[in-house]
Amino acid sequence: MSTEDKKDSTADLQKQLEEEMRRMQTEATEKTTNQPESSHHHPHSGKKRKHSNKKKLPVWAKILIAALCVIVLAIGGIYVYAQLTLNKIHKVDPTEITKVDPAEETFDVDPETTPNPELPVVDEATVQWPEADTNIMQDGDVVNILLVGQDKRSGEERQRSDTNIVLTINKAQNTIKVTSIMRDLYVQIPGYSDNRINAAYQFGGFSLLDQTIETNLSLHIDANVEVDFDGFTQMIDAIDGVDIELNDTEVLYFNSNMGHSYTAGINHMSGAEALEYARCRSVGNSDWRRTERQRTVIMAVFDKLKGESLSTLMGLADTILPLITTDMSNNQILGYVYTVATMGASEMESYRLPVEGTYSNVTLSKGMEVLMPDLGQNRMYLKQYIYGE
Repeated sequence: MSTEDKKDSTADLQKQLEEEMRRMQTEATEKTTNQPESSHHHPHSGKKRKHSNKKKLPVWAKILIAALCVIVLAIGGIYVYAQLTLNKIHKVDPTEITKVDPAEETFDVDPETTPNPELPVVDEATVQWPEADTNIMQDGDVVNILLVGQDKRSGEERQRSDTNIVLTINKAQNTIKVTSIMRDLYVQIPGYSDNRINAAYQFGGFSLLDQTIETNLSLHIDANVEVDFDGFTQMIDAIDGVDIELNDTEVLYFNSNMGHSYTAGINHMSGAEALEYARCRSVGNSDWRRTERQRTVIMAVFDKLKGESLSTLMGLADTILPLITTDMSNNQILGYVYTVATMGASEMESYRLPVEGTYSNVTLSKGMEVLMPDLGQNRMYLKQYIYGE
């Protein structure tokens, strides 16, 4: 065979190979797209295919996908249910709260009360406050929620806060703490005259009370929750009451004045009875013991609910949530609830401001008996207690 013949033969072979490769590529494309093949190449193209290119999922993969779908649907259902349930809470926008005109501010002075002659009289115009502490106590691992109780009756406007308790959730230390702020604490109220701290809530609601706490105690408040006395009573009744320990003096007072039949030791109290206990300042060291009783009730509620099932808690939510007012969003509430539920805290610690030895009992010239604090000392002790610094 000549050289030219070999070249022609090689060229023909190469051409045939190229045509065959193109044909195979065309067939592969047609199979992938499930297009019918040309009758020119496949005279039996009208016949139904017996084999498929699709790979079947193994059984374990199908089970896994089904399980994931169920989980996603369940989580979605729980989330929607939680959102609908939390919508029962009364929400307030702090920026829309009506404030009292400073020209109309009031001072809680009882003209019929005779000032205690043993207390020094202080002219409020001479009170000197320390410079504001720009180092505000705030930490990403610490959440401070202010619990406000007000003595508001049906149909009344916003009243002074009878209870001011800071609930602190420390995610780093896995602790829950409650700190009472005495309602007679004399403080600076931004935009108003100096007054008892409980006046701040009446004058400007959550936002003004938060500003007042930050200005005087250098503590940042992340969220607020408020309940009035009627709501408090219904909440305690909803959980079938609480167990409270009474001493002999308390038993004598409540039995003699309230008609109860308590005994020294643990006593089961209804909502109305728990409110009497929490508000009592006639036994023990007046308002100091009263704030301690308030913290005792909160801890009793915590102890009772911490072991309840999720279904029980969800059932209670329908009754309790409409009694609450807050400035938190639903997602904030869910986040805080999740944090508390997963941190494993089994105990609740309590504290009180002002700290013993850091204040003076005085009577202002206008006739108000107040607690005049050393703000520097109380800021320091509060920082140590809440942040461990």
